[in-house]
Amino acid sequence: MDGQVVFLPGELFQLAEREGIVIEWWDFKPPLEAVYWAVSGMPPVIGLANSLESASKAYFRCVVAEELGHHFTTIGHCVPRIYYHYHDRTEISRAEYRALRWAAKWLMPLDGLATAFRHGIIGIEELAEYFEVTEDMVKFRLNLPDILEFQLAG
Repeated sequence: MDGQVVFLPGELFQLAEREGIVIEWWDFKPPLEAVYWAVSGMPPVIGLANSLESASKAYFRCVVAEELGHHFTTIGHCVPRIYYHYHDRTEISRAEYRALRWAAKWLMPLDGLATAFRHGIIGIEELAEYFEVTEDMVKFRLNLPDILEFQLAG
């Protein structure tokens, strides 16, 4: 982005840098907002849509975290194609779920949730504000299996 200072969540940016991931801004056509791409012999790349520049901090954090989730959970690259078989579609869905699960757990770790709950922060909107994530991310996170284990242990 020519000379513009763009907010990139510090911790997520630092994680990407430690992992050798290049973050680039591109003119994606909607609805595409971000992509993770990794091929052997080259540094992995997260491409972010220029349109994300005007997104809320919470939404932006969730998008970047999910793309980082692909780095940590997806073996090989998994890019949707116009023509593909059912097996490809299900594998893409699994890869998206794994990446989103990683993002949700990273953005809202169990110990952070425990702290929030102890302080009476229990509503979806309150949790979204507390963790600087979207309400959809909070809902997804609260439905992950480790929450049940956490509730049973607490």
